[in-house]
Amino acid sequence: MMVRRGSIGIALLAIASACTTALSQHTPSTAPVTLSRLRDGSTAFSSYAGIADPVRTVIKDSVAWRALWERLHRPFVPQPRLPPIDFGREMIVVAALGSRPSGGYDVVIESAERDSTGLQISVRVAAPASGCPVESVMTQPVDIARVPLTSQPVRFRERDVVIGCSSP
Repeated sequence: MMVRRGSIGIALLAIASACTTALSQHTPSTAPVTLSRLRDGSTAFSSYAGIADPVRTVIKDSVAWRALWERLHRPFVPQPRLPPIDFGREMIVVAALGSRPSGGYDVVIESAERDSTGLQISVRVAAPASGCPVESVMTQPVDIARVPLTSQPVRFRERDVVIGCSSP
């Protein structure tokens, strides 16, 4: 059997086009989800949380919520009042960086989107640029937000940024 070169090229082009079309048809569409951070502003809920290891987690009950709240505020007396959460309608998402060797690190839960595979939480992780003056103190940045309750899987997507040195 003899195949002409032009026919192979056309066949490969047709296959590639069909694959691209199939992939674009299966890309899940996303919808924004209401997200309410527990701290106003553009920085982490706390820079001194006492959580030594990196954590990305979801809290769906009041027992786990109270335990996290007490852990976050362990060194502070008196501890701030536990914010009420209606776990029948909402859940808590947590992003903690773990221990960092200095100031200048930050974590912020920026947004949430739902698609056919679950809930995606977008997290901004900031680090100071090399050579920038920062506080010489151990930090443990953590951010907390409430989102509508879901039984679907929750995944965290991180976006790393480097914070440049600011002028005095």
